[in-house]
Amino acid sequence: MSSEIESSQSVYASFMHCLEMDPEKFAEAAFMKDSRIRYVGIIDNQFHILLSKMREGVQSITTKDQEHNFVQLMPPIIVDAVEKLQPLLGKLDNVTVRYEKVLMVFFRVENLTVIFSFNPDVSTPFISALSETMRTLTSYLRG
Repeated sequence: MSSEIESSQSVYASFMHCLEMDPEKFAEAAFMKDSRIRYVGIIDNQFHILLSKMREGVQSITTKDQEHNFVQLMPPIIVDAVEKLQPLLGKLDNVTVRYEKVLMVFFRVENLTVIFSFNPDVSTPFISALSETMRTLTSYLRG
């Protein structure tokens, strides 16, 4: 895990109490603590959306329907799948997914999944370096 994400976890830990009280307050605290966050989503273990909120003034990449479907479908597909390895590998901390247009980080917090999205220019140094290595190797293998 990159040091940037590790340091962001300590920032997020400082406002986690807001999540227990009110998802809306949690999102506002997240937006205030980290200006890079563009979106906050919170779903429960039954995949009910408790919050789906874009930072004010930030244009969504998707429609409201696409966003709703994504927030409901991705955690059971991505997070639940990797959680199955916890007995072997230990407690899951986060799942990071980088697309061309957005970086997403999924955190498990008790019985909730918290989703943050960031602009794609937010760096994750180790993963970025590894991605570059993969592009180089793929190019080499293709000849």
